[in-house]
Amino acid sequence: MSESIQEVQDQIVEDFSVFDDWMDRYRFLIDLGRSLPPYPEHLKTDEWRVKGCINRAWLHGEARDGRVYYQACSESEIVAGLIALLLKVYSGRSPQEIVETSPDFLQRIGVWENITSNRITGLNGMIALIQNVAKAELKAA
Repeated sequence: MSESIQEVQDQIVEDFSVFDDWMDRYRFLIDLGRSLPPYPEHLKTDEWRVKGCINRAWLHGEARDGRVYYQACSESEIVAGLIALLLKVYSGRSPQEIVETSPDFLQRIGVWENITSNRITGLNGMIALIQNVAKAELKAA
């Protein structure tokens, strides 16, 4: 990857800064979610289901060549957009980078103040799953 994990987060913040209100940001999130690649049906299992999400969402992580790659989907368009952002930041990174990098871009673009408490719980579940896959890979190494 040519961009650092921080540069990717900064780019996301810049992308969101062009929108004046949250309705426009929601539309942008929905568009991002629609760009997610198809999620394999065989990975729609309880093991990979995001805990705390009211709408069903799955996030699978797999280590290859010293990096962790994630794929995910959600039945909610907004959650799918949040997933797309998380994958943009974390997928393809080393387990160490993933564990050491908090998703501060979410605060910087105002996500926490502008989504429902149920979505906050689901988003925290996604972040935990991303971190847990990376931590497991660090232990295995």
